[in-house]
Amino acid sequence: MKLVKLLAVATVSLGVVGASVVPASASATTVPKKLRGTYYAYQGYNSWDKLKISKHSAYIKIGSDKAFKLTTKAKSKAHRLSYKNYKSMHRFFLNSKIKVLADSPFPAGGMQLASRKIGKKHYKVIRGYQSATKWDFIKGKKVKHIYRTHLN
Repeated sequence: MKLVKLLAVATVSLGVVGASVVPASASATTVPKKLRGTYYAYQGYNSWDKLKISKHSAYIKIGSDKAFKLTTKAKSKAHRLSYKNYKSMHRFFLNSKIKVLADSPFPAGGMQLASRKIGKKHYKVIRGYQSATKWDFIKGKKVKHIYRTHLN
């Protein structure tokens, strides 16, 4: 009888320990913590583009255009937040269910979390890819330099 109780306790405790090791994956409507924050990209003449990512929403404001917001409960697919990570490309999309890429100002080629050394400090950046161009949104810092590169 003691052996049966011991086996039952061992099975339950191993099941609990085994279940806690498995990492939970984020749903398509939740953005991972490492990506959240406010990012800036310099456009010249003292103006910055702004990219803000939170748990269930994201928005981008480019130049003098109106801010474009993605939320989880938007009726339009162009405005619906749907996070998708493509590990083979090392890129992620915040509006992965959109059919017509021109309906959204978010980078059509996806985005990537990277690091950039500016001066003597390293900053987290979100690198956006569009056509043959990539540009960096710097986390939490307005830097007066355009970090844009042509890929060809």
